[in-house]
Amino acid sequence: MNKNAGAKKPENPIDLETIAFQIRESYKTARTNIVYSIIKKGCKKIVFTSSGKGEGKTVTATNIAIALAQQVNTKVLIIECDLRRPQVHNALSIPFAPGITNYLNGECSREQIVRATNLENLFAVTYGAVPPNPSELLASHDMHDFVQCVEKEFDFIIFDTPPVGVVADAVPIIKQADGVVIIVKHNYSTYPKLNKLIDSINRNGGKLLGIIVNGVETTKVKKGSYGYGYSSGYYA
Repeated sequence: MNKNAGAKKPENPIDLETIAFQIRESYKTARTNIVYSIIKKGCKKIVFTSSGKGEGKTVTATNIAIALAQQVNTKVLIIECDLRRPQVHNALSIPFAPGITNYLNGECSREQIVRATNLENLFAVTYGAVPPNPSELLASHDMHDFVQCVEKEFDFIIFDTPPVGVVADAVPIIKQADGVVIIVKHNYSTYPKLNKLIDSINRNGGKLLGIIVNGVETTKVKKGSYGYGYSSGYYA
């Protein structure tokens, strides 16, 4: 006998397919807004940062990079710049070495660290090793020259940087980029930290492109149905 026979179904079942669709569309919407926020020819360089840990920065940066690479004839490079808590290699399931720290220390060539991913037109530079001096490496002339070299080969460069509200490692990258996207988490991030982050970006000459909010509720148009999942909203 089926123990579940006659069991009452939930009134508002979660539609996982709809949630997944909403998430994908959220990233595409953010992609479109970011693209049209930077008016220039050539490579567009975008920093992704947050005010603190655990706000979904790397997941969001990676998914935006994927969304950009899905456009026709668009080559995208994501560079791991969070050298204290690197996660890009995990997000893309690729080796972490050799990476940017190996290159900046003169241990390998540029060609060895620009790695193809399993996704067409998406490339990545991982971290290599956690260094004792991440701020100095990211602010070095070699890092500046590296970005100038690779930007000739790509349409977009995504920098996954450390939270500006925690460390100052991201500041040199912000100065070299065309814009900054802030990642915040719904019911987690705080206004004081966010305001401090925005002030830091402005003081260092950065251009704020917008804010992406993670972990917001997702609702279906059909009356009486409701879902909750990991979604993103973009606010310019």
